[in-house]
Amino acid sequence: METSSDQLEPQTDPPTPSLPLNGSAQHGPWAPPTNHDRSTNGHSDISNSSQKSLDPENLPGARKSLAGISLRAFILGNALGLSSLLCVILIYKDNALWRAPFFIATLSLFHFLEYWTTAAYNTRYATISAFLLSQNGSAYNIAHTAALFECITTSIFFPNRSWLPRTSRLPLLILGLLMIIIGQSTRTIAMAQAGSNFNHTVQMKKKEGHELVTSGIYGYLRHPSYFGFFWWGLGTQVVLGNVVCFIGYAAVLWRFFNSRIGREEELLVKFFGKEYVDYRRRTWVGIPFIR
Repeated sequence: METSSDQLEPQTDPPTPSLPLNGSAQHGPWAPPTNHDRSTNGHSDISNSSQKSLDPENLPGARKSLAGISLRAFILGNALGLSSLLCVILIYKDNALWRAPFFIATLSLFHFLEYWTTAAYNTRYATISAFLLSQNGSAYNIAHTAALFECITTSIFFPNRSWLPRTSRLPLLILGLLMIIIGQSTRTIAMAQAGSNFNHTVQMKKKEGHELVTSGIYGYLRHPSYFGFFWWGLGTQVVLGNVVCFIGYAAVLWRFFNSRIGREEELLVKFFGKEYVDYRRRTWVGIPFIR
């Protein structure tokens, strides 16, 4: 959302000389190689082998830069760990600001899983952009910044969310957590089950080996990764207690997925014809008012 076999050629043992040789007879009697000879030859072999096996795409600044990937993973891991710890401390102290580090932890986990799932199940596309940290445009970053700002402001001035009936606060919190868990799980499972058929960008042409995935979670949901992100995003705002951003997220996400799904399904009908038409008829999207 490989197997290979090696054939071994029969080999014959080379003739065994009566004495070990390290040069032609004209250079005099045999002598064992010195440590200098061993270290020089070994270093040369290792160096040449490393240069031959080095993938240019793994170099700093490249699409699959190991330095860039490890740095992003390090930052996300620390953000997840530290914000989770701060969230627990603030909950223990009964401080309403716990929602802010919770949001950061949720975001960190989401972006880490985007790359990890791609690397595990669609390795060819495991580039730096698979983290989705800067590929969603400025609107994505503005939305999350606004959500964090509303959460902090509300927690300072209205820590108990006084506009909500007291009896509904805990049920809403549980509902939000369930939406986040279901949304994140659905998206990650969808990416894993699609494997090499999953891509973060809409494909304008059908590539060789591209198959229509209709099993697993795709047997019920036509676009499970979109379903997952939609409900994950709304769930974060329910947990944060953000009224304004909940409305904003719902409107922006619905508009985005409505447009994207329509455009994508036009291409999928061209790619797979009646097979996709029949598949579309027996599945659903799971996002309100998008058929």
